[in-house]
Amino acid sequence: MIQATGLTSARRRNHAPAIDDLTFEAPPGRVTALLGGPGAGKTSALRLLLQLDRGHGSAFFRGRPLHRIRRPAREIGVLLDDVPGHPGRTVRGHLRMLGAAAGVPAARADVVLDVVGLTDLADERLGGLTLGMERRLGIATALLGDPHTLVLDEPARGLSVRETDWLNGLLCGFADQGGAVLITTEDAEGVARVADRILTLEAGRLVADQTVDEFCRTRLRPRVVVRSPLAGRLAAVLEEEAHAAREAAEAERRAERAAAAEAAAHARADEAEEEGKAGVKVKAKARLGGLGRTKDKADEGDGSSTGVSAPGADAEPATALVPVPAPGVEAPASGVVAERGPEAEEEAVADPFSVVRDDETRISVYGLPSASVGEAAYRHGIVVHRLVEEAADLGPATPAGVHARDPEASPPRVLHRLRLPGPAWPMRYELRRATGVRTGWLIGAAALALSLLASVLLAREGGAGELHRLTGWPADLPLPPIAIAAGLLGALAFGDEFRYPALAPARDAVPQQVGLLVAKFVVCAVGATLLSLGAIVLDSAALLLLVGGNAVPLPSDWPVLMASVFGLTVGCSWAGLLAAGVFRSTALGLATLLAVPLLAVPVVRRAMEEPSLHLFVGLPHRLRAVALDRPPSMLNRGVAAALRLAGQPVGQALMLSVAVLLFAYALTGLRGRRARQ
Repeated sequence: MIQATGLTSARRRNHAPAIDDLTFEAPPGRVTALLGGPGAGKTSALRLLLQLDRGHGSAFFRGRPLHRIRRPAREIGVLLDDVPGHPGRTVRGHLRMLGAAAGVPAARADVVLDVVGLTDLADERLGGLTLGMERRLGIATALLGDPHTLVLDEPARGLSVRETDWLNGLLCGFADQGGAVLITTEDAEGVARVADRILTLEAGRLVADQTVDEFCRTRLRPRVVVRSPLAGRLAAVLEEEAHAAREAAEAERRAERAAAAEAAAHARADEAEEEGKAGVKVKAKARLGGLGRTKDKADEGDGSSTGVSAPGADAEPATALVPVPAPGVEAPASGVVAERGPEAEEEAVADPFSVVRDDETRISVYGLPSASVGEAAYRHGIVVHRLVEEAADLGPATPAGVHARDPEASPPRVLHRLRLPGPAWPMRYELRRATGVRTGWLIGAAALALSLLASVLLAREGGAGELHRLTGWPADLPLPPIAIAAGLLGALAFGDEFRYPALAPARDAVPQQVGLLVAKFVVCAVGATLLSLGAIVLDSAALLLLVGGNAVPLPSDWPVLMASVFGLTVGCSWAGLLAAGVFRSTALGLATLLAVPLLAVPVVRRAMEEPSLHLFVGLPHRLRAVALDRPPSMLNRGVAAALRLAGQPVGQALMLSVAVLLFAYALTGLRGRRARQ
């Protein structure tokens, strides 16, 4: 269940807040929709709900704030923007990488692929997917952690009608299993097919909170959508028949009114005739009564007395006259309907017949049932490809009784930006990220080929040192090819995170977690070591086969030499990694790595010439001498090799650069944390 109270975006100078005191609930077992046009604040509401933007208010998911949920991906499935995946990664590889970040088994990727219908495209590259397939992949990403709540921004965008129907069924099925679903949409007609409750937003404020039945009754208007190659002809036929039907109905109404008037006239004539007859009877009785009274008076004069009733006691009461209607008003006859009732009049006004030509092959018919439209098309021999009843949007009118909340009454609680969690399994995540695309493999193969070619050429020319011949390091290059390749791979480790931020929803900053950084250090070191070992083995074999045994350098301290090569490549990979993490760019990370021998080495050499710095500069040489004086062992030899590399200008410049970049990376992490607060 989602409970949001008083969500209000941070106010910007001279700008109204994108979200203004938004309060709503999305209960479990229901699909809740945020409806609004462009700029209404739907996406901003979701970002504020997920604490991706700063603001005020409170948001709870099953009674817990988001920062109290240790693994949000296991609780909330989110789809905000397009799928931020590397175009060279496969669909299955992308989901397995995100599964490692969410802490779910790799088999879960195949499960969600089957749910969204992408099993046949599991080995397809992300760059080759259509917009609809990308949307399906985004929904699979949201379902990957088996969440209880889905928060989806425009999930049907880019989907066909058939795919939209499939999505509606998926969301309703998720809700039927007890999950809470919150979606945003601009389609007022389509949302009525999937949502149980619809919240209408305008300018960041809630203007309506309705059930789907209330929404359909107050905002939607029924229509019949027809697709036909002869849509224009069908529209003309329907308009012509409707015009004829209106004329016939008008003629019938005039005939009914005339009949009603004639019946009323006959009724008045009959009543007048009856009234005349009644008047004659009354007058006759009056005359007879007068004669009787005269006789009685005569009898009284004669002294006779008889009991006579009161005058008029035996007379029938006079019938009341029917009032004559005012001029121009016709009284309806009994049993004849002269006019339509008020409900029928309102229905006729609210739902008049009309035909809207949407395009050359589609029309929308209002005021006619689908059976009448289909019958008209059949009678005139018009082929119909699709005929369906839908509901058209009448516009975002505010229903009676619905009022927006007071924007000044927002709660004082501050809603900080959420600190993004790192991957649950950092090492597994980094391995899948590094090996899931062909870029790293191609860079490694190109570096080995270039090192092999340069090593053979240097051996044939002669004059090159052991290190240069073993690594194929021409004097014109600032670093050996394998070191440059290792630095590029290290720069890609963070550069791809910022370019394709799979760990951060809505393309936010990459989470700077210690576990993720350590995993990247380890994977980069292993990759650089394997690259160095491959270069040494391949170069030695090529020199033996193509040049001869004398060309293969095999000094007495060859372990120290190999350790120096390994240290150089590992240091370059770490320098590229940290530089890309600081500057958020692969290109800038590689440029920083190449600047080390070009800019930092001359500075170190000048520093070595300063008498005041001899104590610090010569420290690695003195430590190496101490290590060599001890009994020989692999540990002592390794320490001596590391100190030998540290005593060289390149090694010192590299260590200095790594230290500076690590400090800068830590500062950027602190700055990002303060910005989120």
